Amino acid sequence: KLHDSTVFNASISTLALSYENIVTLCSSSTNLITIILVTFVFVPYIYKYRVYTSFSVIIICLIICLSFTFVDVTRWRLLFFILTMILVGIQSISSAVALNCFVSLASTLPSRYIQAFVSGQALGGLFIIISSIVSILISSNESISATIYFITAILVIISNIIIYYFLEKSHLFQIYSSSIREINNRYEALFHESLSTSSNHNDNQFSSLTSLEIRPRLLVAYKYTKWNFYGIFLTFVSTLSLFPAYLSKIQPSYPSMNYPNKLWNDRLYAQVMTFLLFYIGDTFGRVISLKVRIPSLLYPRVLFFICLSRFLFIILFGFCHFPNRNGFPYLFQNDFIYALLILIFSLSHGYCNSINMIYAPRRVHEQLSSTVGALMIMVSLFTLLLREMSFIGDEFFNEVELLIKC
Repeated sequence: KLHDSTVFNASISTLALSYENIVTLCSSSTNLITIILVTFVFVPYIYKYRVYTSFSVIIICLIICLSFTFVDVTRWRLLFFILTMILVGIQSISSAVALNCFVSLASTLPSRYIQAFVSGQALGGLFIIISSIVSILISSNESISATIYFITAILVIISNIIIYYFLEKSHLFQIYSSSIREINNRYEALFHESLSTSSNHNDNQFSSLTSLEIRPRLLVAYKYTKWNFYGIFLTFVSTLSLFPAYLSKIQPSYPSMNYPNKLWNDRLYAQVMTFLLFYIGDTFGRVISLKVRIPSLLYPRVLFFICLSRFLFIILFGFCHFPNRNGFPYLFQNDFIYALLILIFSLSHGYCNSINMIYAPRRVHEQLSSTVGALMIMVSLFTLLLREMSFIGDEFFNEVELLIKC
């Protein structure tokens, strides 16, 4: 919609080239701001009207986007671009509100429910990339692919509303959701008086009632979960420094680059070898964390250094078949080696992210667990926002450098 190859128009070209970065920047910034507001300004609790309202707004936005696929926007591309960004922002706000509700609930439940929550996020990415591959194989028409995409998204959101309706009727959900509504009030005492006598042996872990009432919830949550906080931060920084921007440009190695099927080399290689394998490994890493938890909860620093060690993948992927070598020798001249690296890389991402998400709420009292869960989500969104800002900054300075040379 933003590009017409038959007409030379510099402004259209600029919009088309900057579309993905601006969409991600708009989405991540509004997501992060909304998470902060809903968590620390408005009381974070499970409230069915928030969930239903958020899902309804997302469906309305998707229906509007679906209608755009049937409209000729040749004469108002700039307006179409602005409307699209507004819709992206509204959807991000709605999804952040719903995400906050679900994180608040998952963080107060036993660890296996938290693991199911983070595994569901990985399955969402896997579902998207499979849909993308299927759309490429079915049709090369972008309008048809977009129509199928939006219809699928609407059906998925409707199914989520139906599932949530039955979920809130369950006995387990009613117990924990009512508990969250009672305990997540910043004007309410963070510890019941009855706990004061039974927790004297654990004074080093929890502050007194008075100090917890005075100190902000955020600082208290950060104090006891800082190693998990930095662990998630390093996990996402190491992942986003490679995926998807760098890894999506990796090219097939010999002999597959001489394979006569151009569809594989040009359109399917990155989709399968990079995106599909990444989301498969990410999903398995989160599933493994349900059964295997190494290191244990007692060694947060060891887990932090495991997350830090993932930066070694930057060096390893530098030896793969990248168009611009940047001084790295081309050592891994086989697609199987690249596929194995992707699987290990994604497996470690899913495991480290999941294990930190599971451990963090267990380090604080249950009345701060939902705040800790939201804090862990915020750091991942903040990392994504930093990545997009760095990409836009690099593009800006590259354009300035070209102008200076001209």
